[in-house]
Amino acid sequence: METTQITSSATQSDYACLIIMLVVIVGLIILIIANIKKVKRGIEKDKADGIIQRGVFRHFNGLSLPENTPCTVLLYNDRYEFKANGISFNLPLAKITDVCCKTDVDIQKQYVSSVGGAVGGAVLFGPIGAMIGGRAKQKKVKKVSTYLIITYMDNDVVKYIGFDATNSEWVANNFVNQFKTNGSNTATKIDL
Repeated sequence: METTQITSSATQSDYACLIIMLVVIVGLIILIIANIKKVKRGIEKDKADGIIQRGVFRHFNGLSLPENTPCTVLLYNDRYEFKANGISFNLPLAKITDVCCKTDVDIQKQYVSSVGGAVGGAVLFGPIGAMIGGRAKQKKVKKVSTYLIITYMDNDVVKYIGFDATNSEWVANNFVNQFKTNGSNTATKIDL
């Protein structure tokens, strides 16, 4: 008489993997919740300090800072504050005439050679086929840079402060929207 033994398809290693995955998922959820609480505390502290908007951008021009210096931009009810390298610059909102984002599109030409084409050409037609198949081809690469530009008046002279906001366009647009919502709608008149 034959006896048939029923075995479970799940082994102990399968259970161990499942437990490890659950521990990792629970750990990630705990980290995400902790990070959300940290961000909320930061927002609450900013509100208590009177900060409406905050962002970190690379300085482009307009301040006495080297180019590409990381700079914290803070918007208060009455002023902008720019902080970098232990230096703090204040710009009253009354002097600001515009806050905008501008893009700079840079199209570059790159020459790339095709290794696959060279190998395929060599297989089919020998060394001459490799030269033809692997020749350099022109490829255009489009790079878009975004800049946050704050325009202000200083003793009847129009001046600009510019920041590279390529990697933080959303934050830069929040500054622009804040200006459009609460900014001055009066036009600036300059006699020449």
